[in-house]
Amino acid sequence: MNDLIKILNEIRPGQDYAGPTDFFAQGVLDSIDLTSLVAALESRYNVFVDIDEIVPANLCSLKAIERFLARKGVQV
Repeated sequence: MNDLIKILNEIRPGQDYAGPTDFFAQGVLDSIDLTSLVAALESRYNVFVDIDEIVPANLCSLKAIERFLARKGVQV
């Protein structure tokens, strides 16, 4: 989890990533940040994120990202 928070802080520092249940609806991240997040996850965890997987349900919170990466075979 700390690794994900580190990645998110590199994208948009100074946010509370542990509390929000939806980064996008709550204004923590925006669509530009989403692009950076996908690139960072692909690079850090050596996974490919298909265009169909770039949906809020997969990337809207720490828990959602953890579940998404787990489906890709990555433990965080």
